[in-house]
Amino acid sequence: MFLQRVLSSVVIVALIFGGMFIGGWVWTGLVMLLILGALKEYAEMMRLKGYNVPLPLLCILAVVMVVMQNYNIGIISEMAIVVSFAAMIVWLITTQDDFANYAYGLVGYMMLAWALSFLVCLENIFEGWLITLLAFLIVWTTDAGAYCVGILIGKHKMAPVISPKKSWEGAVGGTLCCIVVVTVFNHFLLHYAWWFVALLALFCSMAGQVGDLLESWLKRWVGVKDSGNLIPGHGGLMDRFDSMVMVAPILYYLLILYHSISIYF
Repeated sequence: MFLQRVLSSVVIVALIFGGMFIGGWVWTGLVMLLILGALKEYAEMMRLKGYNVPLPLLCILAVVMVVMQNYNIGIISEMAIVVSFAAMIVWLITTQDDFANYAYGLVGYMMLAWALSFLVCLENIFEGWLITLLAFLIVWTTDAGAYCVGILIGKHKMAPVISPKKSWEGAVGGTLCCIVVVTVFNHFLLHYAWWFVALLALFCSMAGQVGDLLESWLKRWVGVKDSGNLIPGHGGLMDRFDSMVMVAPILYYLLILYHSISIYF
């Protein structure tokens, strides 16, 4: 089991680093496959609760979303969500399907397709692949820090019903670890203002832990241990990218805000 986890981790990291470094449509394609796989896992979990979300429609709209996000120019990125929302409304009216299927389908689409599509946006702005690497660095250092601190001194449970192993001490430790590592990363490679990077790491680290809890709550509600079994020793795609659904869009908009404010100062 341990060897499986290690080998799977090596393959995942190699794909991520290789894809983001090459960039372009290679990275866009990897993100698209990630989203399509995650949507499939989500649809299968919803089916266990008796809801049949329109997976083919969600997959088509996800492809449209990622392609539009790849051309991250002005309002084109924002138009992607308008197109998706309108298409799902038309689908609901023409099929007269159960409204719950539409509602859960829209939630899953926003949580996975929309949120994770920002991995494409991050690759296409400012420092390019270094910003995408920053997003993963935030997630990885927060997870590692929270795990180590939680094991050592974790006593106060954060959300005992949703995720019994997570502690407040671990959460704080993960965030502090993230701030330190991201600050060092910025000093050598990005060169943003130190106060902005510290705040960015703080907000994104906390948001990532919320995303982790959100997916844990979803799995507990459905009654499954893992979202899938695609990755040996790790579970499904949603299990590995649960924090990123919060980190990617928040990181993107914080960077856009910073650069917009910098114009006036």
